Amino acid sequence: MSASRAWPEGTDELLEEILTDAYGDDEQLWALRQAFEDDVSLPADAFVVGEPVSVVEIDYDGNTRRGLIARCRRDDGTEHEVGAAEIAFPDGSPFRRHVAAYRMWVGPAHCRLPPGQPAAPTRRPPRISTLLCPQS
Repeated sequence: MSASRAWPEGTDELLEEILTDAYGDDEQLWALRQAFEDDVSLPADAFVVGEPVSVVEIDYDGNTRRGLIARCRRDDGTEHEVGAAEIAFPDGSPFRRHVAAYRMWVGPAHCRLPPGQPAAPTRRPPRISTLLCPQS
């Protein structure tokens, strides 16, 4: 764990619980995917590279190099797949620990943020239509 980033409380315990009786990368990725399915109610608001999205599915296709995949929907309805470690749930989200546990499992590349960068924006920005057509 990087000293520059604190894991949400209980992340170690959650990861240990998820990986009980899962041996090898493939089994562990299936266990992590199952934990998302069991514990994370989707769709859920999140951010990918600072852009608001709705996470509609977390999946694992058996490719251990690719890992968990998140299918995300933007406000305009387009859908994209990204690595699940790239998702940032807002502070206070009940799903933040699950992504943190997955990042912890993935390793150091996803454990650090650039100095001064928050884990996720604190709220979803207003929709463009709200900005262009303010309600009076």
